[in-house]
Amino acid sequence: MSGSTFQQVSLSLQLIAKLAVLWIALLVLPFAERTLLGAKTYYFLYIGLGLVFVLYGLTVRTIFAFLQRARREPVWVWIGYLAWSVFICSILSVFAIEYDLLPHTPEPTITDGRPLIDYFYYEIITFTTVGYGDIIPSTAQGKLLAICTALLGATHGVTFVAIILQALTQHPPAKNQG
Repeated sequence: MSGSTFQQVSLSLQLIAKLAVLWIALLVLPFAERTLLGAKTYYFLYIGLGLVFVLYGLTVRTIFAFLQRARREPVWVWIGYLAWSVFICSILSVFAIEYDLLPHTPEPTITDGRPLIDYFYYEIITFTTVGYGDIIPSTAQGKLLAICTALLGATHGVTFVAIILQALTQHPPAKNQG
């Protein structure tokens, strides 16, 4: 790897790290609204879901730039894809947990609502657009989360595969040597 390519890869990695911080900071919104402020509103849910789409676009673009500069082994690309999918579902699960967007179960649990695994399960099933229908959101906000999750899931695989193929087959433009 040449010095210029190494520097570009390093810059891409720094940008990915900054984006990771933004993703984690996104989780402050539901926590602040529900836990710190004790509000029963959903304003930060709406803002947060909008920001999820914005950050998703920025992250995918950054991953594309990184892959275009640093040719990686295909196995690591797919592991990255799975990790990225689980990460997105985890972020969306936090919104579902903080806003208590899934209906409660009749069985008593440690928490007031559902077990934590139910929220993650619901997000994965909705993200993959399988939708078994065993957990159905009953509020408008829960349905909005399901819509956003399904839209991200339906486009995620196609977008990621297209970006991977383009990044791995397209060569960076050659520099003019004068």
